[in-house]
Amino acid sequence: MHHLATLTFLAVALLPPILQAQDPAPKPPRPAIKKINDAEYKIGKVHLNKATREISFGAGVNLTEGLLEFIIVNQKGKIHESLFISDISPLNLNIALKLLGIKESPELFEIVDEDYRPTGQYPEVDPKTKAAARMDIFVEWGKQKKRVTLNELILNNVTEKTMDPGPWLNTGSYIHEGKFKAEVTGDLIAVFTSQPAMINYPGKDRENDDIWITNTKRAPKEGTVVKIIIKPHQP
Repeated sequence: MHHLATLTFLAVALLPPILQAQDPAPKPPRPAIKKINDAEYKIGKVHLNKATREISFGAGVNLTEGLLEFIIVNQKGKIHESLFISDISPLNLNIALKLLGIKESPELFEIVDEDYRPTGQYPEVDPKTKAAARMDIFVEWGKQKKRVTLNELILNNVTEKTMDPGPWLNTGSYIHEGKFKAEVTGDLIAVFTSQPAMINYPGKDRENDDIWITNTKRAPKEGTVVKIIIKPHQP
């Protein structure tokens, strides 16, 4: 019980600073953390396994035709452009990522000047943080628990080739007007670079919004219930 109380305290401490403000902003609700055993916890509907170093949550196949800008959104997100839909809270996922030690890196987002004009420059992020911000994402479904990398389910519409293997990047979203932006937009994982989204694809063609589609030869059928698994990247 003492360990669970400690973990709850850490989760609250890991909330974005502006969300911890008590005056005049209302105090945020404590994350709903439930201890399953010595290694496993539930943060809302997000499952954290510290022994296997995995985060997992449920989702459903949402889009098998049409262009993709997002990979996972919740009910608030851009459902018409997302491969999967989930009912988890982005804030709970953010806490799980932090508790697992996955860092945030803003390296994909161009710096703007005081008039919000692009400068052509990008944030400098040290190599250790870059490495710690990367993750491998898997999708599992069916009685046989078939597991594939997320990349295998995404197809380049121009080359007609599967997305290259590689990690995804925890970009962390941001705070706007006292609110965690991903919680407002419902955007969890983006394949077309999105600053409000929590996780982004850092590879080639990440800024092209008319290139990615569902790989229907590998992806399960629309409506299939799946499990999303996130692990720290293993080079």
